[in-house]
Amino acid sequence: MTATRPRPVVDATIEASRGPGWRTMPAEAVGVDVDRLLTVRSTEDVADRRRRLIDHLWKGAGLPSATPSINSGVTIADLDPLDHGGVDRATSSMSHGLASTSYLVHPRRPEPGRLGFFLAGHGNAGKPVYHRPRLAAMQTLLDRGYRVAAVDMPLQGWNAPVMDLPTSDAPPPADPASHERFGAYERPDFCTATFFLEPVLALLNHVARAAPLTDVVTFGFSGGAWTTVLHAAIDPRVTLSIQVAGTWPFYLRPHPAEHPNFGDWEQRRESLPGLYDIAGYLDLYLLGAAGAGRRQLQILNRFDPSCFPGVGHRSYAQPVRDRAGALGGDWEVIDDPTHGEHKVSDYAVAMLAHELDRRS
Repeated sequence: MTATRPRPVVDATIEASRGPGWRTMPAEAVGVDVDRLLTVRSTEDVADRRRRLIDHLWKGAGLPSATPSINSGVTIADLDPLDHGGVDRATSSMSHGLASTSYLVHPRRPEPGRLGFFLAGHGNAGKPVYHRPRLAAMQTLLDRGYRVAAVDMPLQGWNAPVMDLPTSDAPPPADPASHERFGAYERPDFCTATFFLEPVLALLNHVARAAPLTDVVTFGFSGGAWTTVLHAAIDPRVTLSIQVAGTWPFYLRPHPAEHPNFGDWEQRRESLPGLYDIAGYLDLYLLGAAGAGRRQLQILNRFDPSCFPGVGHRSYAQPVRDRAGALGGDWEVIDDPTHGEHKVSDYAVAMLAHELDRRS
């Protein structure tokens, strides 16, 4: 077990190869009134925003209570390296003919009430650079008695890139696995963000029906970190959420200037204006952390060549943590300067282990 908090060591070679925009605060972030941008200010605000988000996502139908179809005792080569006590396949059907295939991995020595998730990013399931960290994070949870659900993003990984066309005369999409195609399905009576959330909720509902849950941990990478943030915001059953290299407030997206990143389709304000009008990223962070016993970590790769590098997080880290504390929870940014890749690092996995052990 991890006794002391891991400390990152800056990779000096990578640091020396990067320009000043990766090491210094963007000028545009200096003086930003983050306290004004944090519009969730009270426990009443938390309840109201969460209700409004759920109403927007499911158009007044409430948080889904459905469970997936379960096929127990399956074998899947991707998960064979794990030391586990069995694997179940979970399948869910969603609107517009979209289907989800996920896996629930059982520990050899389960601890009652514990459930963990690894939420992968865009197309990450089959790439070794992403697959190995997923296994490391999942094993960290399994070793501590958590059942662990492995969930890919819609149309990605284990999920087939197949769904009904939005209209009978619509041409096939150029890239069937791209989330850009979801824009054609967004309607006043349907929100496509539910495609990302429903497989997670269904698995959580399935495990919760078997026995009460006391500790629900979500660990998401890249695009899966976005799902982690939104799920924790609407579902107070999540007690610890860790988002790795996956989100940033809108005002920081153009920075650093040599590597701006405005996010994938679901991350952009213009894609889901109704959702982000209710809660932008800073408020979503607060909703994911607010409440007794709840905590959210945002792990950002300082030298990430793909997503949200640099130190712009310093402009909001302390104000968000202060406000989350006032709302009864805890929120923290973890700066990871140990490497120069878009990945879950060994340090990030060590932080997961530390967080789990300090909760025991």
